[in-house]
Amino acid sequence: MIMKKVEIMDLFISEVDYALSVLTRKGNKNIPTDDSVDKSNRKKSINVMRVNHMGEVCAQALYRGQAFTTKDKGIREKLYEMCNEEKNHLDLCRERLDELGGNSSILNTAWYTSSFLLGCIAGVTSKKWGLGFIEETERQVSSHLDEYIEKLPDDDKRSREILNQIKVDEERHKESAREIGSRELPDQIKSSMSFFSKIMKNLSSKM
Repeated sequence: MIMKKVEIMDLFISEVDYALSVLTRKGNKNIPTDDSVDKSNRKKSINVMRVNHMGEVCAQALYRGQAFTTKDKGIREKLYEMCNEEKNHLDLCRERLDELGGNSSILNTAWYTSSFLLGCIAGVTSKKWGLGFIEETERQVSSHLDEYIEKLPDDDKRSREILNQIKVDEERHKESAREIGSRELPDQIKSSMSFFSKIMKNLSSKM
């Protein structure tokens, strides 16, 4: 029993350390500003990429939270695998913000914490419901990417390329969840996820 508590504490400390590594990832201020985007359009691009960077922070937290509480070792390994793939998206969005001269959202700590707790809840549900949560998250992210790609200025080809690349990976993750037995979530839960996502995107684009 004592050993079990020690293992849980070690895992918790590991998660805190991981969260800090995500939230304190500093941009490279030495990256030259991308002059290919007109100054009048740059703010719009920064807002788009800030929201997407926030989304990748949340993705890290969702996967880690669900892996933290799930009892299925196979699902846990799959979640860690997806999380590692998503980390590349986080770096791409952070790098693009640097190129545009923008900053990440000051609310990212709050978003990470709430997303991690939501992932924990998904992790203690049945295997199929937990996987359904992943599938629905990826579906909504894919839809969000379509929306935000359209919001980019015509001259911001680099940001568009990054978001299209991320979209391909998100579609693959959605299919992975479906292949290993996800169950479609009730419409009420889907609507709630979409509602809170809109609030987060709106706030992150401004702060």
